[in-house]
Amino acid sequence: MSTRRFGVTGFLAVVFIAIVLRPPVASMGPLLQEIQSSLGVGAELIGLLAAAPVLCFGLGAFASPWLVSKVGVNHAMLYVLMILAASSALRMILGYPGLLIGTIGAGLSIAIANVLLPTVVRIQFPKRVALVTGAYTTLLAVSASLAASIAVPTSNLFGGWNPALAIWILPAVIAILLWLPQIRGQEAHVAQPAHAAAEEKAAVMRSPISWAIVGFFGIQSLGFYALLGWMPSALTSIGVSPQDAGNYLGFASAIGIPSGLVISSLLGRFKSLSWWAAGTSAMTLLGNIVFTLVLQSHDTALLIPGCVLIGLGMSATFPISLSLISSRASTSAQTTQLSAMSQGWGYLLAATGSFMVGFVANLVGSFALSFAIITTLTLIQSGIGFYAGRPGIIPAK
Repeated sequence: MSTRRFGVTGFLAVVFIAIVLRPPVASMGPLLQEIQSSLGVGAELIGLLAAAPVLCFGLGAFASPWLVSKVGVNHAMLYVLMILAASSALRMILGYPGLLIGTIGAGLSIAIANVLLPTVVRIQFPKRVALVTGAYTTLLAVSASLAASIAVPTSNLFGGWNPALAIWILPAVIAILLWLPQIRGQEAHVAQPAHAAAEEKAAVMRSPISWAIVGFFGIQSLGFYALLGWMPSALTSIGVSPQDAGNYLGFASAIGIPSGLVISSLLGRFKSLSWWAAGTSAMTLLGNIVFTLVLQSHDTALLIPGCVLIGLGMSATFPISLSLISSRASTSAQTTQLSAMSQGWGYLLAATGSFMVGFVANLVGSFALSFAIITTLTLIQSGIGFYAGRPGIIPAK
């Protein structure tokens, strides 16, 4: 399929795909206390619900290369969008089991779509990889911020957490309708031979560049999803109202969007991304230090500066990690393998970290220690990012 045929409808489809890949997760954090009260479940089950999506992001990512080898990128994207819409609808029924199963289904489908997007961008926009990556990562951030900000008000307006989650089914359906033209008239996909896929995977697995990208992607994802899942609960634990806590999360997610877009548009001009990766990680580090101090002192005076630093740092490290995935692979097949490996292991690390935040906070009675651990990990992220950003590509198979 040519780039020209991909056209405006295809680009709009990418836009709507990006819009629906974060709200199913971002809208959960501000609603966790309401969900727990409404369903009458314990803190452990709520912790499982908070960690499940990111765990699925990791597990589902590993299935992406296999699915692509069988049905092709475009059909794979259609299938996962349909599963996402169906899973989002399932969350509205059957109480906690339906919510958990639907969240798992949504997480797995989002995981595969996460992996497919860098491959789509590389194939369809080979000369504008950094720019298009920046555009869709900006939309990921915008939709996450919006979902977090309107979750509690929407719940209050429509009478519960169910409608607040259900409103994101519509854009998923629109994404499906826009993606359908991308598979019409498409030549039948020829399954990739098992030995060819194995050779591409081996080339990626033995490269130090790959593992550096895994570490960088994983730690920055851990920080982001720990904040996404637990920032509202952490703030309400020190006396902030649930709506204000959701607003702070939305603010932290939104504040760096313009600068993130600008940085993303510039990344393609540089062979080395070392200082970009290390510098933006250092900004996140400073924000995490401030946020940890706020949780420890219960003084919210520095909360806005902390949110600004975290937002500016995280809005840049995510597109940097995706740019590394797209630019450090030798072929489109390697891009899919590297994307699956980075996001698979990276999101498993993030899921472990997200669960750890809730577990440690429940153990010691405060979120301060949990976020102090994340602060330490962000320091490590800065060093790994400097190494991962050095010029070079993964050797061909």
